[in-house]
Amino acid sequence: MSRLVAQPQHQKLTMRLTRSFSRLEDFGFSLTGLLVWPGTVIGMDYALGPQALWVWLPAVIVAILLNLQLARLGSYWPEMSGGTSNYATRLLKSYPGLGLYAASGYFISWAALIPINAIVLTDLIAALLTPYSIEIPNTALNIGFTLIAFILAFSGNRALAILHLIFMLPAIGFLLVFAIQGLGWLVLSPDSPGFFPDRWSPFAPVEWAKWYLVAVYAVYGSEGATAFIADSRQPSSALHYLKLTAGLLPIVYIGGSWVVMRLDRDLTFGDDTLLNLIQSAQSFWGDSATVLIVLLIAFASLLSCATTVALSARVLYQLALDDYISPVFGVVSRRGVLGPALTATLIISIACLIWGNVLRIISITGIGYLVSMMVLHLGLWLNREKPEVLWPWWSLGFLIVETLVLVVGGLAWSVTDFCVGLAIPIVLILGDRAIDRLSLKLPIFQPTWWNKRYQMRPAGDFNDFVGLQVSVLIFLVCGAAALGWLMSSRFHWLPPEIRNSVLVIVILTVGFVGVAIACWTSLPQVARIAEAREQAELLFTIAQDAIGAIDRLGVIRQVNPAMTALFETDRRDLIGRPLKDYLRNLPDTVERWPRLSEQQLILGERAIVLEMSTSELTHNFFEENVIILRDITEQKQAETALRKSESQLREQAQQLELRVEERTAELQLAKEKADTASAAKSNFIASMSHELRTPLNAILGFSQLMIRSPTLPEEHQENVSIINRSGEHLLTLINNVLDLSKIEAGRTTLNPKNFDLYRLLSDIEDLLHLKAEAKGLHLGIEWEPDLNRYICTDELKVRQILINLINNAIKFTETGGVSVRVAPSSTYSDTQVKLIFEVEDTGAGIAEQELDQLFEAFSQTTSGKKAQEGTGLGLTISRSFVQLMGGELTVRSQVGKGTVFQFDINAIPIKQDQVEARKPKQHVIALEPGQPRYRILLVDDKPLNRKLLNQLLSPLGFELKEASNGKEAIETWRNWEPHLIWMDMRMPVLDGYEATRRIKTTIKGQNTVIIALTASVLEEERAVVVSAGCDDFLRKPFRQEEILEAIQNHLGVRYVYEGPEEIDTSSATSTENRLTREALMELPETLRQQLQELLLTGNLKLLAIVLDEIAADDPPLAQAIKACCDRFDYQKILNLLTE
Repeated sequence: MSRLVAQPQHQKLTMRLTRSFSRLEDFGFSLTGLLVWPGTVIGMDYALGPQALWVWLPAVIVAILLNLQLARLGSYWPEMSGGTSNYATRLLKSYPGLGLYAASGYFISWAALIPINAIVLTDLIAALLTPYSIEIPNTALNIGFTLIAFILAFSGNRALAILHLIFMLPAIGFLLVFAIQGLGWLVLSPDSPGFFPDRWSPFAPVEWAKWYLVAVYAVYGSEGATAFIADSRQPSSALHYLKLTAGLLPIVYIGGSWVVMRLDRDLTFGDDTLLNLIQSAQSFWGDSATVLIVLLIAFASLLSCATTVALSARVLYQLALDDYISPVFGVVSRRGVLGPALTATLIISIACLIWGNVLRIISITGIGYLVSMMVLHLGLWLNREKPEVLWPWWSLGFLIVETLVLVVGGLAWSVTDFCVGLAIPIVLILGDRAIDRLSLKLPIFQPTWWNKRYQMRPAGDFNDFVGLQVSVLIFLVCGAAALGWLMSSRFHWLPPEIRNSVLVIVILTVGFVGVAIACWTSLPQVARIAEAREQAELLFTIAQDAIGAIDRLGVIRQVNPAMTALFETDRRDLIGRPLKDYLRNLPDTVERWPRLSEQQLILGERAIVLEMSTSELTHNFFEENVIILRDITEQKQAETALRKSESQLREQAQQLELRVEERTAELQLAKEKADTASAAKSNFIASMSHELRTPLNAILGFSQLMIRSPTLPEEHQENVSIINRSGEHLLTLINNVLDLSKIEAGRTTLNPKNFDLYRLLSDIEDLLHLKAEAKGLHLGIEWEPDLNRYICTDELKVRQILINLINNAIKFTETGGVSVRVAPSSTYSDTQVKLIFEVEDTGAGIAEQELDQLFEAFSQTTSGKKAQEGTGLGLTISRSFVQLMGGELTVRSQVGKGTVFQFDINAIPIKQDQVEARKPKQHVIALEPGQPRYRILLVDDKPLNRKLLNQLLSPLGFELKEASNGKEAIETWRNWEPHLIWMDMRMPVLDGYEATRRIKTTIKGQNTVIIALTASVLEEERAVVVSAGCDDFLRKPFRQEEILEAIQNHLGVRYVYEGPEEIDTSSATSTENRLTREALMELPETLRQQLQELLLTGNLKLLAIVLDEIAADDPPLAQAIKACCDRFDYQKILNLLTE
């Protein structure tokens, strides 16, 4: 019972309890709580006398209201088994630990009642026979009476319920007669001592609290019927019986107790239940009192055992379904046997039986029962606004009174028992935790182990059912006769009332034992016969083919629904008529019917072709054939049509062959013309792009110089800026056209190089985030922690693809933001990895009819045309680059919601030392010594997000713990008391908003810093998070610097930083002298190819990135190349590269 937070079960539970109890059986279980009265009334009367009335009166009032409230809860949760304690756990979802504790106390109190009743029944027999020097086997009887109910319960639900009902009705009848007749005798009889006592003893509060604790165990127990609501075929009727039981409580517990108080006047009997009840009953039952009281006590003991066994198992069953305890306790067989739960209950019962001290068992387990009722009342008050709660303020009052009773009464009985009673539920919870852990090693604690055994056919099955029935009957009859002879010979000398009393107990016990024997012998055979019949009828009913039974004369005797549907008539019209009336081509005698044939059924103007198969007569007593009919009309029509069209298709195929040959020749000629035109176009575009680039570069260069010039008048600054931005835009358009011409001409090639993918993504974010912020958008790039950082592929093309897609996303998004996600594919090797990129925006979206033309050159969507920007080439170029790198670019979009572009590329994973590293910036490397050990809790439902934070913070020296949802976070916070919590806001089970509210409502929680982590791009999210109680707010994806800065701001953490690096320029030479062919040839070949390509295309943005890579190894050379580019002297560099 340890799952305070829902966790995945080891195996999914496939079977559930079925609704098998009838209304009468529900009625029988609802009355069980009344039978606890004989076991408690005498002790209370002996201790308090008439003052016991003031114990019973409030207890009955509370019990009546409790029954009515539970009936209300059951109407809202009719699927819940286990009853009261499980209602409490559902009411206390926000406090699962408290609910589980209460349910554990409730379970142990009921489980302990089984051996208590067994001991009481054994003591009853001893009280009858010991005065006559007849020794009885106490231990054997105690064990036997304890096991009888379990033997019945392990065989199935129905037998136990029916037996329980049969004995319950006379038992309750005798109990009501005792109370009503006794009250009548007190009022009307001339021998009555009077209805009221002459004097009352003084009220003693402590004694009242002691015995109210005992009364709760009895009177409140009338709620036990709630455990069986999920078993009832009519839950509403079962709930009405709770109200009936509430109406009987005053008669039994107040009326019956008052009869005992006024008529039990012989104090020499002490607290002996049997003698005191006999004395009370003799006034109006006379000499029959002994037999009837023995019958009443025996009824109460045996029926309480039967009810308690079933009830206790259902408590564990429902707790397992609700994932509070190990799932093995939720296993149920097809016959409703709760094997693991019954086994656990049996172990508890045997333990109590071995202890044997009834008074201490009641004292200890009564504590747990009262606590469970207190927790129920607490749950009702906490849910006072919900419609299923009737009297929440009354529940609060009852809770206060029960708390006083628990403390005063519990301590008054025994301090030791009080402490043990509070501790036992915790022991049960720890025991369940051990079971949960052992389930990984021991199969018996796994649901699968039990399910396999329930599915196995018992080895003791008998094929001769009649023989088995006769054998069981002989055994029971002979056994009863032998037992009767034994009793008459052994006890004939006893007084009649004693002999009759023993006979009553024997009859009841034999009844239970006989049913138990039948449950394990003949009843399983009957159940299997019924199951087989139901399965056969079900298969016959649900069969898709028409099936019928035909006698020797060909008359229809039975049909299934499919056959009535096929013949389009009622079942009654078919049965009794010869099948030949419908299928006229059948032979006259059944013996001549073929095993498989085709028949024709005429329905009005329609003719249906049927395929009919006929069985053989195989049994002398059941002279019927089984026929199966299948409608094959469409199949026959299809065969005819197929044959008819086959010849037509042959002729058409020949004509098509001639046309295909002619069309192929035409297409080949058209293709050659198209290829020639495409090549001419590509060459023209490339030439024109190059011609336009030279003056454009001059425009860009001089406009940049003018912008930096301090002498340029302020009124011209904006004009020059417009010229510069327009030039940059025009250069992008020209580059796109040139890229397309290279693609169409087939001259685009890959230039793979080793690089840092993380750095590339960060550079792109730095490049474009200002553009996004200028429109009020959020741009975020995030990647999975296991993404390969160092790879080999064409870095420039990857960069260009991402810039194209992100630029488009920003351009067509007005509110929200753009999110970029990168992850490795689940299938990759050490030599190759597939990377998956996603660019998602919250823009206007793309209509479905426009998606097909999205990647066509010079094509734009409606939004693109409205924007009046671009050439419509970016996506065409990006898709070609992706395909060149072995992937595919796809898009999905929803108008008004946004668009997601996804592409994948192949790359080669490499090691860090294979990458020409850029000199790192200064960063945090550790925590400064002399500070506290900071504890930080990471809460996120995605393990990868927690892993990322863990890898960022753990190396620095922070002490970290993780939680996967709000429930776990609250539990860890309560036990560990972290200084700071990183809280994800959207999680299952319990989200970050509610978890933050619960923590911040406590005094301890006010001192805990909670910083929200959310992927929302909406600014309104900050206000929602702050209102929930968070101290700060950070968006995903985040940078390490942001995380460390937030921790420093809120906790005052001091860091140790890595020292800043210095660039060594001692070996630099004159930039003009450094630009030589020899210096250029020292560069890697791939870098030279990229430099030459960018000089030809004039792509200044990517050229600056290549210059940064050259500067990492040769700063003077990079400066010399940059100086030439600033003078637009590209030809000088190209000449040196191509010499």
